[in-house]
Amino acid sequence: MKTIHNFSAGPAALPWPVRERLADEFSLDDAHTPSIAEVSHRGPRFADVAERLEAGIRKLAGIGDEHHVLLLQGGAHLQFAMLPMNFARGRTAAFTLTGHWGEKAFAESARITESRVVASSGDAQYRDIPELGHLPADAAYLHYTGNETIHGVQFEQPPVAAVPLAADMSSEFLSRPYPYADLAFSYAGAQKNLGVAGLTVVLIRKDLVERIPDGLPQYLDYRTWIDSGSMKNTPSTFAWFVAAEVIDWIESSGGLAKLGQRNRAKADRLYAAIDASDFYTNPVAPEARSMMNIPFVMADDDLTMRFVERAEAAGMPGLKGHRAVGGLRASLYNALGMDAVDDLVEFMREFERKHG
Repeated sequence: MKTIHNFSAGPAALPWPVRERLADEFSLDDAHTPSIAEVSHRGPRFADVAERLEAGIRKLAGIGDEHHVLLLQGGAHLQFAMLPMNFARGRTAAFTLTGHWGEKAFAESARITESRVVASSGDAQYRDIPELGHLPADAAYLHYTGNETIHGVQFEQPPVAAVPLAADMSSEFLSRPYPYADLAFSYAGAQKNLGVAGLTVVLIRKDLVERIPDGLPQYLDYRTWIDSGSMKNTPSTFAWFVAAEVIDWIESSGGLAKLGQRNRAKADRLYAAIDASDFYTNPVAPEARSMMNIPFVMADDDLTMRFVERAEAAGMPGLKGHRAVGGLRASLYNALGMDAVDDLVEFMREFERKHG
């Protein structure tokens, strides 16, 4: 059987050793032993998973006791609202926009509190990192999207600002070494690099908690989740378990330093193939190119769907670009190996030979 390479932007591929571990966890035995998804989240078996997951996140992210680690639900969309509700009421939330998800975060924030865009590359179709403009005197924080999944724009390092930084790290979380300790607030859905949908990791610097106003609905107050150990209601136990297994896989694969090198090599391989061709084009400025999500277009856009269909038939699903921008997109998350990129590059070359 041919190998299937999953280039989906999310939910994304899981590491094969993790899939094997899940198959073992859910295997049937004569005693009908409950799986981790069938036991109480208050019991000792799941408590071990919860402790292992938090400890693993802290270690890989390089954060200490100065940050809370919350394991929530609702994805990035819920954080778009919770962040300004908790930390920007009566102040201004500042935003740097580099693509679709930054726009979403800003629009939701503007429903809740005064919000201002202080930098945007929107006029240039989000092809670069904009220069930071003047920050409002009452800025509560500067929000940015570390990696824009749709437009393929990524910050190499956090922006420099004289206010707390808040970051949507969903599509690059734990894909390379990163100074998470320098961020006052960051959040990430797990379904890109950390596991399956249903878990959102939130890192909050403890001094921010003093800003939270009273009177918020309990579910939307970060203090509720801090005090309950992220278990105000039943958590997504399966998603927690998968994330803990993915973290073990990252550690056993050499940690974030080695993983980041591997992810960089995959991206460089694909960008080199695109740049060497007159048939494919990546529109993003080289210094702002994403290591995780690589959009590209063909000289003849009418060939896009043919490319997508034939790639899927060849064992490479998930290459259709987002509906907001069209074209093609290859997502090179942690679980995808260099063999997948090599097969894609070969397919691209053959497709160009036939249609270029």
